[in-house]
Amino acid sequence: MPLVIEAPVIENRKYPNDNYVLAVRAPEIADQVRPGQFVMAAEALHPILPSPLLKRALAVYTIEDGGHFGRLITLLLRVVGDGTHRLARLRPGDRLELVGPLGNGFDISASKGKLTILVAGGTGIASVYLLARELLRNGEEVLLIYGGRSHEDLVGIKDFESLNIPIIITTEDGSAGIAGMVTDGLTDQLERISGRHLHVVTCGPNPMMKAVAKLALAAGGSCHISVEAKMACGFGVCLGCTVKTQSAYRLACTHGPVFDAAEFVWEDNELAIEPVRL
Repeated sequence: MPLVIEAPVIENRKYPNDNYVLAVRAPEIADQVRPGQFVMAAEALHPILPSPLLKRALAVYTIEDGGHFGRLITLLLRVVGDGTHRLARLRPGDRLELVGPLGNGFDISASKGKLTILVAGGTGIASVYLLARELLRNGEEVLLIYGGRSHEDLVGIKDFESLNIPIIITTEDGSAGIAGMVTDGLTDQLERISGRHLHVVTCGPNPMMKAVAKLALAAGGSCHISVEAKMACGFGVCLGCTVKTQSAYRLACTHGPVFDAAEFVWEDNELAIEPVRL
């Protein structure tokens, strides 16, 4: 069951291009969260000042040992509107209201005995760190392909380097790694590993995920996507995050955010959860 808690901010780490990582003392959520799940977050304010009215959906990025602070979760966000601006300005001691963990998370068994390629764009990286860590604990092989417009869009590379997994970086302007899109990096890898059992996991902008899924499925691999859709409640009441699959309409917040790419209908889904950019 999701929890509703108030949690203090322990640290606010600022990165280039208005990216921030909030470290929050929330051991109750840290104990329950599974890779790929998210929380709904807003600044904890007096009841007569409910601004912003709606919480923001943010993937649980990492779980950390905060020493005497206890277990921390971190939340990666990029400022794109008033709600994320309010979160980004929080300082140690300020409090967040959190609802979570929410969503169905990743199916760890889908990677069993396969090479898992994680393909992330921008803040989509936040959805796959816990997955990478869990897969390594299970003895699986993991590769990360991470892309952005420039090197300043790439957050958290050191966290993945600490896992000692191969990392391929792409930037559209060529300022880091391969000059091009993440799909260029993926295409190159698929040619190198032709014939291997493969599972691809992707999170980022919808056009990127659609292209990644097409490449993965054409190569004979399986592919799971973590969709990014605007959410109002996060637990299936508002019906605002409806997406279409081959079998039925689903809710990104409760049936997802993780879906099998082979079942997902992209044409009707011009959505954007980034871990939601609002």
